[in-house]
Amino acid sequence: APTVATADTVQNPAFEKAVQSMQAKNYNDAIKSFDEAIGLQETNAKAYNLRGQCFFALKQYKLAVNDFGEAIRYDDDNAENYLWRGSAEVKINDHVSAVKDFEKAINLDPKLAKAYAGMGDSLRAQGQIDLALAQYNKALSASPKDAEILTKRADAYIDAGNNDAAIKDYNFAIQIAPDYGTAYISRGTAFSGLQKPEDALKDYDKALALDPTNSDLLKKRGHEYFKLKNAKEALEDYNDALKQDPTSAQLYYHRAKALMQLGSDGEAMASLEDALRLDPNQGNFYLARAFLWHKLGKSILAHEDIKRAQFFDPTLPKEIKFENDPKNPDRYFEETFLQDTNKTGLKDTSETLKPQ
Repeated sequence: APTVATADTVQNPAFEKAVQSMQAKNYNDAIKSFDEAIGLQETNAKAYNLRGQCFFALKQYKLAVNDFGEAIRYDDDNAENYLWRGSAEVKINDHVSAVKDFEKAINLDPKLAKAYAGMGDSLRAQGQIDLALAQYNKALSASPKDAEILTKRADAYIDAGNNDAAIKDYNFAIQIAPDYGTAYISRGTAFSGLQKPEDALKDYDKALALDPTNSDLLKKRGHEYFKLKNAKEALEDYNDALKQDPTSAQLYYHRAKALMQLGSDGEAMASLEDALRLDPNQGNFYLARAFLWHKLGKSILAHEDIKRAQFFDPTLPKEIKFENDPKNPDRYFEETFLQDTNKTGLKDTSETLKPQ
């Protein structure tokens, strides 16, 4: 292998600065400093690896794959380089390359638990759940108290329909690492899928205490509040999530549904307009707006939005008419604000609230 230049052999202040920025999770600043460090030492494998990790954290996976490749070029006996490249390749669905990299990592370090877990990630992404579970088992044999791998195995158990085993793994992961937010998020999502919104809320609360500005997590908690008919709290979570992710059409849509529950139809209409501006190809957006047009007595506009909804979602009933629901005078509609008077559609025609 080529000689590897490191910060230990050659003084490189930019490398040290980059590491400090990376530790502070200032990944863009770290990348700039790693650029300078690599400019001074073009064969610094560690700098390529760490810059790749920064790209990975920013979800710029193709750039990460390239950097890990450069790290391998200058340090081809380091299992961690293959592990990281394989992990990035999973993210871009290059599973053939990922498996080869994980196998290489295992050959170099047969006890590298995360390489087995990476194989599991790849297999799970391809829908091969039983094979994925076998790899997670190997990983946990090498590292029995790894909270991240326990959580991954639990997620696979959920895919396999083994909810009891999943909850057991989530519980153990949280016992081992009480500050591991991903375990709370995954267990919360599992509780949501099991129709246990109260338990889901508790886990999302704990996860948000660790990561208060996570927009996906705020959205998840908002969904649970919505299912519990607590529109006020749901709306607050959707508003907070939109501050972090102001271009999410789905967030504007869910915000509109909460506003409709609260009787704020004007604000709901404005939120639906934002959703449609950001993503004009969602049938459920048009169907929700059609219902608001119907309430306003604008039947022609409602009819045209129904046609658009049916165009984007051909599974919707051919005949959709709206009626007021006297059973819900407080405006809390069951999973949908739309009533199909002909009863031809049994599914939720606005959106089924599933874990996302």
